[in-house]
Amino acid sequence: MGKLMTQPYGQSYTLSISLTKKTTNMKRQILFFAIFVTLNFIFIACDKNETTNPKDGGVELYLLESCKTISGTNHQIDERTIVTKSQPLVTYTDFQSYDPNTFTFKISDAAKKTIKSMQYSVYGIPFAIKANNVVIYSGYFWPSYSSASCDWVVIDPLSLLIGNDLKVELGYPGLREGQIIPDSRNDKRILDIFTSDDKLIK
Repeated sequence: MGKLMTQPYGQSYTLSISLTKKTTNMKRQILFFAIFVTLNFIFIACDKNETTNPKDGGVELYLLESCKTISGTNHQIDERTIVTKSQPLVTYTDFQSYDPNTFTFKISDAAKKTIKSMQYSVYGIPFAIKANNVVIYSGYFWPSYSSASCDWVVIDPLSLLIGNDLKVELGYPGLREGQIIPDSRNDKRILDIFTSDDKLIK
């Protein structure tokens, strides 16, 4: 008869402890790997969010609910007093491009239709341009049939009769000699946003 081979109890116990340690180490490695992957995803998401921040909110044009003019001027707006409408007249989606050389926005047909349908006083309708919900500058929709002059930033809404371009200009019918109008039309925040979506004409 062959002999029955048996394994000493102590050796079996040692093997069991060894397997348990290996299993524990493997679980720790899996846990550390999972934590590492999760942190990587978080860092990537944060980095992506920082990268896309220039587009958050975008550039938008708002009509004003209320504002006050600067003392000693005819129409210069005190931008600290600006309260805009709750919704933009021209959304970031409606702005198709911006040319910083001519200070001209190209807008969508929908925005063009909205602006053309408005009634314009000869003393203009005030607006504000925002970048990421911050007022960058203000101005007036000032129709070119007006005989009144304006010492502030202006857009002639009648320009939309022949295209989709809105040119932002200083003063109406132009800058007078010695007249000073703050110019934020090419503010870096505006240019950065349009650049991030390839909407800036170079």
